[in-house]
Parts: sequence; C-alpha cells; structure tokens
Amino acid sequence: MARVHGKNADFSFNGVQIEDELATITLNCTVPEAEITAFSDVYQNYLAGKPAYAYEMNGSLDTAAAQGHKTLFAALGAGPKTTIFSPDAGVTLFTNTLSGIAGTYITRYGISLPVGDAAKYNLSLQASGTVGRTQP
Repeated sequence: MARVHGKNADFSFNGVQIEDELATITLNCTVPEAEITAFSDVYQNYLAGKPAYAYEMNGSLDTAAAQGHKTLFAALGAGPKTTIFSPDAGVTLFTNTLSGIAGTYITRYGISLPVGDAAKYNLSLQASGTVGRTQP
C-alpha cells in the first residue's frame, strides 16, 4: 500500500477548488457513545451513536483571489454546500453532497493578521448527513 504525502491533497467547496490556498486540512470522524451499563453488569457497556464528520482548515488569506476566502466567506450562513476532499490527488474521495438539509456548513471562520507574518484564515466545517468514501 502506498503512503500519502499531504502536498497532494485536493479540496472542493461548492464546486470551487480551494486547495491552492490551504495549508492544512483535517477531517475528524467521531461516533458519540452512550453508556448503557446496568447495576448487574461486570463491566461498563456502551452503545455507539451516529457518526459525525467535521473539517478544520487553515489557509493563506488572499482577498484579491477569486476563490478561497471569497467563496468561503460568501457561504457563511448560506446553508449546506457540497464538499469533496481527496488526501491523495483524486484517488480517494470523501464526498458530502448537498441534498435537502444534508451537505457541509461553515460553523466558524476567522481571519488572523499577525505582525511580521502572512495573513491567514481558519475555519471549521460541519457535515450534515453522511460523508461517503470512494476509492477506485
């Protein structure tokens, strides 16, 4: 099995490729659990909930560019969007498709302007519905 280098990642938000501005992409997959232990149980028991998917990203702020910052900022509060994430240049795809209330929402967007360093933006995305994984 081949290993993957982060420099080959692709990310599309609402049909716009934004990976050329991104420095990090993290996909977090979590499954909440509920404890269902009874008094007579010898060990603690748990019941798995439904999976949840969220992204954390950081990128270079370019206010003149036609993508990245402009696309993401315009989507704040605008409802769900389709996202496609590939950690390996399009071989493996994690897709969350806009359908009704399903899709990906921007839940946090920040701009950082440090003295003596490049301007950056960071954001959190929450997937509603399922994130499908495909690999040819």
